[in-house]
Amino acid sequence: MLPNLAVALAFTSFRSGEVWLDVAGAPIDAHGGGFLLDQGVYHWYGSARNAMRPPCCRDRGINLYTSTDLYNWRHAGLVLRAFNGSSATHNGLDLERPKTIRCAATGQYVMWVRGTGDGNTPQLLGVATASHPTGPFAWVGNRSDPFHTIAPGNPNLPEGYQYADATLAQDPRTSRAYVYWRTRVNPQNTGFRAMMLTDDCLGVEPSTDAQLFQTPNREAPAVFFAHERFYLWTSGCDGWAPTTTHVYTADTPLGCFNCSGLNNSQGWLVGWEPPPIPAPGQPGNQRPEQPGVWAFGSQSTYILANPRHTAGASTAPFIYMADRWTPQDEQHFGSYVWLPLWIDPRNASRVRVVWHASWRLDNATPPF
Repeated sequence: MLPNLAVALAFTSFRSGEVWLDVAGAPIDAHGGGFLLDQGVYHWYGSARNAMRPPCCRDRGINLYTSTDLYNWRHAGLVLRAFNGSSATHNGLDLERPKTIRCAATGQYVMWVRGTGDGNTPQLLGVATASHPTGPFAWVGNRSDPFHTIAPGNPNLPEGYQYADATLAQDPRTSRAYVYWRTRVNPQNTGFRAMMLTDDCLGVEPSTDAQLFQTPNREAPAVFFAHERFYLWTSGCDGWAPTTTHVYTADTPLGCFNCSGLNNSQGWLVGWEPPPIPAPGQPGNQRPEQPGVWAFGSQSTYILANPRHTAGASTAPFIYMADRWTPQDEQHFGSYVWLPLWIDPRNASRVRVVWHASWRLDNATPPF
């Protein structure tokens, strides 16, 4: 009776950290998600990880869910399957943090996804394309082993940058696409880099290689555009545990993000007041208001424009989307934390996410 009851119910608000069911009554299984709005339909791509054996990390591939209201989601199927060790590089045991865009020059839907091997290494890039956002997606290049580093010629193992946590973003003014990712292995190449994608969105333009900052301790990026500037949201690095959060801004897609607050060699933010998510125990992040842990027990995956927000309105302009990881849970690899994100109208460098146990796109109260 419970599944049938769940089908009869519709979600009308976001309730972070609770089990979120799709319209068929099954828990949504799309972790480290990327989101695409296409012809009025939202597409949620994420790793299929619920009920994995062992708990980490050999997932089934990339699941897709679709919605028109962001509250209620329909499972559209597994659109890209994991390799489970069958690739020549032994990569693709799991596919993580898929990000999909519609390439402006070709009209194709292009997904960039991280593949990993045993021991979480090497971390390599795989690119897949489709003529429709629901797929089917096909690997670009060698379909039996599509995984590779980025921009060969940079010292690494193997040659080129490895591809850790990453995201794609498009400049709304030009439609050009960019990739932002955490590099690994070589000290001189760690930290965050960004490059412009080629016209077909299948590769990068090496001449645009930009080191945004040099520290290995940032991951889970999300990029959004507002007030004629680009915002780069990241988490710290502590495995599956929640960490501090950090926001950087730049005037251009490959600009000086580290000028906005990262001003010492250790990589700590200086001068942000308030921080984007309050520290545990601080106003907006203390019981009974919320869980009382770093980033509300979450790790970022995407920041999406609120479709109900209009210029000058008090509604939140963006949605902070994140995972609350529980890799030891035999049924649910994690739940989801979706919260309203505001930008201070008096100071566009100040970003704020506060806890709401339940909220809708049209009713959250601004903190500024």
